[in-house]
Amino acid sequence: IRDSNKYMHIYKECFRRWNLPGFNPQGLDLLIENRMMNSLEFYEEHKAQIKRLAIEPFYALCERMRDEMLLIDPLFVTVPSRMVSRVRRDTRYTKDKTRYRANLWLLFRRARTQYEELPFFYMELGPESWKYGCWGGFGRGEMTIARELILREDKLFLDAYHAVQKVPDMILQGECYKRPKYPDASVNYQRWLNRKQLGVDFIETENFAPVFNGSFVTPMLENFQKLAPFYNFLCTLRDRARAGQGDRL
Repeated sequence: IRDSNKYMHIYKECFRRWNLPGFNPQGLDLLIENRMMNSLEFYEEHKAQIKRLAIEPFYALCERMRDEMLLIDPLFVTVPSRMVSRVRRDTRYTKDKTRYRANLWLLFRRARTQYEELPFFYMELGPESWKYGCWGGFGRGEMTIARELILREDKLFLDAYHAVQKVPDMILQGECYKRPKYPDASVNYQRWLNRKQLGVDFIETENFAPVFNGSFVTPMLENFQKLAPFYNFLCTLRDRARAGQGDRL
């Protein structure tokens, strides 16, 4: 289990002085222990602590982020209980039958139907890393539309492309095809064209102090604001793909 004493003095002092929405290292330790125990009895015994030390800080972060995130998309769901992941895992369709997770995350996304994939912003904290970013391009036909916009250098794409360039501490992500789909296209666009979905991530595996003292919030929100054109691009892909599916019905 991570040595929470290393960061506890940072957490207490910053929370006392500035009321920053940081995370409690004891909450992360408790999530790790709960997963290791993998016991309903242990979970029920520590449920109130898990809520107070691990879940409620995520709720507080949702509230802290809400106003600025609504400037990006006023249709975001902003009810914390609908934004934060659950500690109990759904093990019905996975080989890993461990009941509980040691990581938690929040999502800013629009209302959706069950299993519907929509573009989103996220922040996640776990034993190995803390990270945040923006993802989309999951649905059928979305990346086909993306590649069309990229190849003709549509303004929607160029705005998204330049937005990602403005966040150098974040990395373009997404599973890639084994072979380039458009080998003759611009070298600058190859990393975009060859993805099966699109995401941009900030990932930190060494320094946990910013999440425990809350100092990560402001730069994260600044990066999210810069990524608004990227998010708009992902939403356009989703909207056009859905419209195309409707035309075929």
